[in-house]
Amino acid sequence: MRGTITGIADRRLGARLAVFAGWIAVASSALAQGGPPPAAVRVDPVREETVERMREVTGEVRAVQQADVASQERGLVVELNVEIGDEIEAGHVIARLRDNRRRLDVARLQAVVASNEALVAERAAQVGKAARDLERLAELRSRSGASQNEVDDAETALAEAQARQAQAQADLESSRVELSTAETRLDDMVIEAPFAGSVVSKMTEVGQWISEGDTVVELLSYDTVDVFLDVPERFLEPLRQANRPVQLSMDALEEEIEAPVATVIAQGDRLARTFPVRVRLENPAHSIRPGMSVQGLVPTGEPMVALTVHKDAVMRSDVGVFVYFNNEGAAAVAPIEPLFAQGERIVVRSPLLAAGVELIIEGNERVFPTQPLTIQRDAPAEARAGGN
Repeated sequence: MRGTITGIADRRLGARLAVFAGWIAVASSALAQGGPPPAAVRVDPVREETVERMREVTGEVRAVQQADVASQERGLVVELNVEIGDEIEAGHVIARLRDNRRRLDVARLQAVVASNEALVAERAAQVGKAARDLERLAELRSRSGASQNEVDDAETALAEAQARQAQAQADLESSRVELSTAETRLDDMVIEAPFAGSVVSKMTEVGQWISEGDTVVELLSYDTVDVFLDVPERFLEPLRQANRPVQLSMDALEEEIEAPVATVIAQGDRLARTFPVRVRLENPAHSIRPGMSVQGLVPTGEPMVALTVHKDAVMRSDVGVFVYFNNEGAAAVAPIEPLFAQGERIVVRSPLLAAGVELIIEGNERVFPTQPLTIQRDAPAEARAGGN
């Protein structure tokens, strides 16, 4: 495990100093031949403040959704529409199985349903006739024109017709269920993506026979990702009490990311005495990919004295991270190592800065080394603020 922030290596600050020195020499030569007028800027001083010490921890990115997309039916693969690395949407047809028999089953059961519907209609007509016969005999019985036995026989005939109708209706419902099952099995011969994602592996090819439950492709979604950080147990309580975003950085990304802790996993590593801390990130641009390594900063609950600079003073270029400062009325450049953010300010390390040095926070995007400065002292309140 890497040490606390104060124990982290200088990260090639010496090499950056040499690059910046060359930069300044070139700019000074250009000014000696005549340069632009002084730059109007606003400044904010470097502060030496007591801040909470942060601990650097490591982790990795994992996908929130990852699935082995499997076949629900057995059959011969006749179509495979994806390649490894393809980005597909939910519902995209991944593969098709040969479905001739399934289509025949559906056609047969459609005929059975039609036959049963006709039988139900016939049975309904028979019930109607038996009901009319009973009604006529009951009326004749009231005028002594029919015997009781005839009425009883008509009632029995009606009951039998109703029973045959009920049986035909039950057969119809059963055949409809069988048809629905056959249609579902036919639909299952087409394998679709359950969610949007990227195909990371293929487990079959056209012409291959697969069985129920066999994996066709492995699909991974990273619109949203989880970062798992291994945090020593003694820092879990400060992390909970801090109630502020964890600061994350990745070698593959230039900017730092802040995100709240989603949860602390209950099961830790018995040997390392670390616990996984999960941080969830939205990733619409897909710039963060599962498997990437992550560095995170977590609070320790311990104080430290450090230099802080206003966030607007920090500049970035191909040679690294730096700030412009007021060097007796001229712009000078100082490389810095940003450690972590504290509200509107950033805790930094730099061999050229000390408390009270004035850093350019407005107009620094147009300044170059050794350029004369016109400092506007009526800096906006929000620019001068930013303490902890």
